[in-house]
Amino acid sequence: MNSGCISPEKEERLKKLDEVILEVARRITFKIFQGEQNLTHPQYFLLKRLSSGPATVSEVAESMGVSLSAITSMSDRLTKMGYISRNRSETDRRLVWLELTATGGEVLEEAVRRRREVIYGFLGRLPEEDLESLHGIYTRILELIREDAE
Repeated sequence: MNSGCISPEKEERLKKLDEVILEVARRITFKIFQGEQNLTHPQYFLLKRLSSGPATVSEVAESMGVSLSAITSMSDRLTKMGYISRNRSETDRRLVWLELTATGGEVLEEAVRRRREVIYGFLGRLPEEDLESLHGIYTRILELIREDAE
């Protein structure tokens, strides 16, 4: 796994960091979504995506970085739950538009509130300087991710 340009010490540090990141993400996600209207993390992101307006299945799949079949399956479940509606385009029957329903909006609002509550509950206990450092680190990681995407 060592690409030759990463020292064994750095590789070990990266492995430990990877484990911590996964554990933190898993525990925070569990805390946010436990008992949350049967909403999963990916479903939350789909609802969040639709909160800015209707989108086609293709647009949602592309923005979430998943397959069309994954979005179709997820949207079927969310439609049955009454959180989104699916409508075929009048001009192009191949296009399926997804739209957040009023119920979906309420569920999303509660999930956002719960997410903030959990995140603020944990991160709010960190000193200001740690929050500033963490923000800087995550901002730099996001910049690297965006550079790779170009």
